[in-house]
Amino acid sequence: MKRLLKLCTMLVAILLLQNCTSDDRDIIVDTPPPSGDYANGIFVLNEGGYTYSNASVSFIDNSGQVYNNIFYAVNQRALGDVAQSMAFHEDKAYIVVNNSNTIEVVNRYTFEHIVTVENDILTPRYMTFYEDKAYITNWGDPADTTDDYVAVLDTETNVVINTIPVAEGPDAIVNNNGTLYVAHYGGWGYGNTISVLDSNTETVTSSIQVADVPRNMMIHNNDLYVLCAGKGDYTGHETLGGLYKINMATNQVTNEIMFANGVHPGNLKINDDALFYTLNTEVYKMNLTNFSLPTTPLFNTNTQNMGVLYGFSIINENIYIADAKDYTSNGEVYMYNLQGEYQENYNVKLIPNGIYNNN
Repeated sequence: MKRLLKLCTMLVAILLLQNCTSDDRDIIVDTPPPSGDYANGIFVLNEGGYTYSNASVSFIDNSGQVYNNIFYAVNQRALGDVAQSMAFHEDKAYIVVNNSNTIEVVNRYTFEHIVTVENDILTPRYMTFYEDKAYITNWGDPADTTDDYVAVLDTETNVVINTIPVAEGPDAIVNNNGTLYVAHYGGWGYGNTISVLDSNTETVTSSIQVADVPRNMMIHNNDLYVLCAGKGDYTGHETLGGLYKINMATNQVTNEIMFANGVHPGNLKINDDALFYTLNTEVYKMNLTNFSLPTTPLFNTNTQNMGVLYGFSIINENIYIADAKDYTSNGEVYMYNLQGEYQENYNVKLIPNGIYNNN
């Protein structure tokens, strides 16, 4: 039943996206790219419409100039269907393209295409690196709860050399000196665990119980912080969201906070000794030395007429928020300072979901 509800939600989203204008679906290079230099600025990953193969990447240079559709502009071909996430290793950028079942590898400074990774990639989500390997979470066939895995990629050859079976719905993944932590969002179901993987043996060594739908993880001072959204009321079995602090030396939960009924937090970031998380259109700040939820938000994005707060990053002492609007219109990225004061906005493309620093 849970997967049926998720499938219904996806079908509704597809129907909405089918009402996009042709301009939204077409790949248009509206600003010529800079002359081969993407070294100083930030990338914005735009999902694009599901099944439309119009995912894209925008670049905002340090002067605030926006260059949209840079993958297409440099390589003269589309990026693919649903850009999920992006990660960097040395001089390469790895773009995880979910519905195309590919990893597009480019030079992070010129954005010239290097290779497309396709073998042993099925519904990929996120990736991290340790030494000369990348680890990529894959849902496999979302309707099959038993085929989920972490793909191990050799970063020298860009070939998948192993797959590690894991529980359903592996999503966010982080590395702590060769120990990998995988949050089980749940795929079409609803997960509530963090898998611990040993990169040397490439096996799952333990599992940590958390609240439902762990979505975001951050590492700080040998502690792992996990933000769980909980099941929404639309599931018919609403559960509480939670924030967990896990000691990575013991893999034991040392502190946890449950959110109020009906409160489902979204994104999580850490800057210095402060934790930032989002809730609907609000951003909250929490001091890590005082592990308790704030009673009031740091700021609210309503004054910028935020549609859907979909992406969230902290880069160079600024907060960047991606607005997916109505999922059918081109999005925007808003910049705030760490005090929550609005600074600037940038026009990007369809459904921006992530902001990445390339300075």
